[in-house]
Amino acid sequence: MYQIENHVADVRLRVRAPSLEELFRDAMRGMYALMRPELEQVASLTRTIAVEESADLTSLLVDFLNEVLHRAHVGREVFHDAAFSLLDDTNVTAILTGIAPASFEEDVKAVTYHEAEVRQEGGEWTTMLVFDI
Repeated sequence: MYQIENHVADVRLRVRAPSLEELFRDAMRGMYALMRPELEQVASLTRTIAVEESADLTSLLVDFLNEVLHRAHVGREVFHDAAFSLLDDTNVTAILTGIAPASFEEDVKAVTYHEAEVRQEGGEWTTMLVFDI
């Protein structure tokens, strides 16, 4: 589950999930919800993405989202699902499934480290993400 929260010049996204994999997946989906893709094309696509040796779990999430965002900017790709073959405190490898949208209504420039902190509270994973728009 994700919840979009407006911030001064940026946009905040609070993400909660029962597992770490779902936290990463929902954070990705929430980022795309901010970008509001225009889904005129229906061609399906699959990409493998890997982020290695991030400083910690929070950095890994931000690095993962920035890599996914790079794919949106360069290849106009939107992913609705992620299957994780590796996800630990500093590394992630995932197969992403999605489509190529015609365009995006909103430009997200970057996922920032500001306010980001992945933590587990009472069996639930949470984080707050700030997006530079």
